[in-house]
Amino acid sequence: MPPARVAALTPATQRSVEDLSHDVRRGTYDAKPPAVLAKRVAETLIQVVATADGRATLEEIIASVRAIGGSLAVLKREHLLVGNVARRVLRVIRDEGATSERGDGGESESGGGGGGAATKKLKKDVIDTAHEVIEEMETVSTNIASQSSDFVTNGCVVMTMGSNASAGTGLAEAFLRDANKKRSASEGGGGFSVVVAESAPRYDGHAMAKSLAERGVRDVSLICDSAVYATMPSVKLCVLSARGVLADGSALVDSGAYNIALAAKAHSVPVLMLAGSYAISPKTQKEAGFDRVYGFGSPSTALGSGERGADPDAVVINPSVEFVPAELISVFVTDHGAHCPGFINVLLSEMYSPLDSALLGV
Repeated sequence: MPPARVAALTPATQRSVEDLSHDVRRGTYDAKPPAVLAKRVAETLIQVVATADGRATLEEIIASVRAIGGSLAVLKREHLLVGNVARRVLRVIRDEGATSERGDGGESESGGGGGGAATKKLKKDVIDTAHEVIEEMETVSTNIASQSSDFVTNGCVVMTMGSNASAGTGLAEAFLRDANKKRSASEGGGGFSVVVAESAPRYDGHAMAKSLAERGVRDVSLICDSAVYATMPSVKLCVLSARGVLADGSALVDSGAYNIALAAKAHSVPVLMLAGSYAISPKTQKEAGFDRVYGFGSPSTALGSGERGADPDAVVINPSVEFVPAELISVFVTDHGAHCPGFINVLLSEMYSPLDSALLGV
């Protein structure tokens, strides 16, 4: 069967897509919470649906969203959520299209029998449902943090790490702040302790430790990354944030999290991996080209330009993303609840259609 024709975009929609492409390419969202980018992508794809020609078929609308979502996903492959949001919107379109076809006996698919009216109704239903998805994305942090009391107990020592904002450091901080609020308010609550790895060479742990202390967590310690293993015997729980969750239950994380996960495994300490549902991807590490999602930070953060004693010909490799296999993760805490790594495939089947696993090969 030949591929469906892509519905034409209006000038305003084309500008919106180009503006988003430009912002993603230049790294505008690299230092922002992932929910911000997820919302922008969803809103842009909804605009594509809303402005589609009234005579466009379901297949043409799907082809347009697939093409645009795929083109956005390849701009920065470490942003797995771009493709994930596109797949989520596509699932909404397919589900609403199937519902519409059942209601009109399949006339909307063929384009006959008042296809314009059917397309208009389909677009309205898709937009309404997609806006519900956006609202869900906006409450990801709150929904994840609300589960903190199920894992953090009074007197517990929790280890975490400073993370880049795009990896969801807000998730870990909100999770621990919520736990502190609930444990301090509970009868006889003595709170808990937090150990923060500094996450060199960015040293994001410094800012996170300061923020937690200023927001009421009474016992906050900052340690260097090399002290993680030595500190782990006194730790009862590790809380990390994921940039992306893969189909096999593994995770893409900020550099430094793998060190913590390995030490936790050696000392039988459970590892909680916090991730919004938009971070869950049908991709696997074995896929061709997957190595392109591994990003590298600027060498200047590891070795300052012109730093005294530095070799001017030195080659500095500063990885910003690394991989944590499923066997090092105890539980994923998402806005859909807490799940073991083996349950990720079930979540994928609920959120995405198998037909949209590949978007332009990404």
